[in-house]
Amino acid sequence: MPQATRSASAESIPAGAWWDFYTGFGFFVTVLLLFAAILAWQLGALPKDTLRSLRVVSWALALSFVAVTFLSWRHFFIAPLVFSGVVAVCLLLAAWSLRTA
Repeated sequence: MPQATRSASAESIPAGAWWDFYTGFGFFVTVLLLFAAILAWQLGALPKDTLRSLRVVSWALALSFVAVTFLSWRHFFIAPLVFSGVVAVCLLLAAWSLRTA
């Protein structure tokens, strides 16, 4: 599909549809981040022996926040970058402590 045709088809979509997409996607991401916060909170309350059996979950959560940090750097501004970076470092340290425990 030529560039001019793609641009014309994108411009034919009503502005409200784009706004609804961005708003809906923002709420979607908010729900997932809230879930990640609750998951991290619940994981933090578990005994170390139980956490050792959940290493994959701990590393998956930590690495997902590394990806969120990269995406924040690439597409957003400084505040989300700082917060996601701090969360990623904390989760990586927690996952690493399970490896050496």
